[in-house]
Amino acid sequence: MKKPFLVVFVTLSLFEFVSGQEAKNKPNEKPNFIGLSLDYGFLIKHAPSLRQIDDAYPSAISVDWSQLLLTQSAWEFCNCFPRVGIDVALWNWDNREVLGHGVLAMGYLEPYFNTQSRTNLFFRLGIGGAYLTQPYDEVSNILNESYSTHLSFALMVGFGVNYRVTDSWNLRLMAKYNHTSNGGVRTPNKGLNFPSLSLGVNKSFKPVSYPNLDKIGKRQAPEDKHKFIVAHFSGWSNAAVGDKDKFYVFGFMGKYSRWIGGRSALTAGTELILDYSRREQINLDGANANFAQAAGLLGHEFWFGKVTFSQELGIYYYNDYRINDDVYQRYGLTYNFNKKFFAGFNLKAHRHVADFFDLRVGYVF
Repeated sequence: MKKPFLVVFVTLSLFEFVSGQEAKNKPNEKPNFIGLSLDYGFLIKHAPSLRQIDDAYPSAISVDWSQLLLTQSAWEFCNCFPRVGIDVALWNWDNREVLGHGVLAMGYLEPYFNTQSRTNLFFRLGIGGAYLTQPYDEVSNILNESYSTHLSFALMVGFGVNYRVTDSWNLRLMAKYNHTSNGGVRTPNKGLNFPSLSLGVNKSFKPVSYPNLDKIGKRQAPEDKHKFIVAHFSGWSNAAVGDKDKFYVFGFMGKYSRWIGGRSALTAGTELILDYSRREQINLDGANANFAQAAGLLGHEFWFGKVTFSQELGIYYYNDYRINDDVYQRYGLTYNFNKKFFAGFNLKAHRHVADFFDLRVGYVF
């Protein structure tokens, strides 16, 4: 770990010198950054078959390149200044014999808020791929049911705080939830689910000057302060039932959303979920029960221009066959094509265990 850290530190220092020579008076609307971060987390044993391996605490070193969009069009898109970038991380899963190592490469979107202050809040959404070194083998590595292919998909969502030390240097702290899966190409495929805490530093190639919000346009109250929303969602559950670990899930959602000030809105609604892993489990148990579920939803939304980020708490009011807790969480991100139609994706989880991701399309009344 020491050598990569030293190399990146020296590189950052060189950019500090070079950018100081090239700085111009004209503000840069799309400043570039390079960064270095260290991660430490824990691996979730979300299926019974994973509990036979030792507890693991993954760690990583990552480098990234990003561009901060300080433009009028970016502000109109999300009422924020987003950063887009590429992150490459070397992960040690803390169990070399069974889980090996991994290289995760992801593109990410990272909206920034409160940019007039030295302390900024942000959240990050990343998607990409992973190369994993020690896949399942029925002879030499039967304990690894997390992945069975060298190549997998990778997803990440995170929230953090950024502190501007100078106009070029930034310190960052971020809490993340990470997931890898091969999408059901080959089994076993329980996936790697690992929350982590990331501490990092990044450096812009030139000093950054943030726009004056009085000139670029302050955020205005929305024209429509309340919405009635309906949506259809579909996805795949990673639940392990019998010898299967991939099941189709679909459902319908309806809710009311009311703006309360700033970027915030409160929501209340309901959803119907048809998860075919539940039907499989009911059949295996020989039970006479309905696999459908219905739940009430209470939540909060951030309205970022055309982008909406939602957090909801669900409570089942119809759950004929109880397998999981009666309370769960949902986290979603949607894009509004116009005032009526939107699309996005959502994560459903019971406490720290991810249930499924879904894609959704919807309509606003």
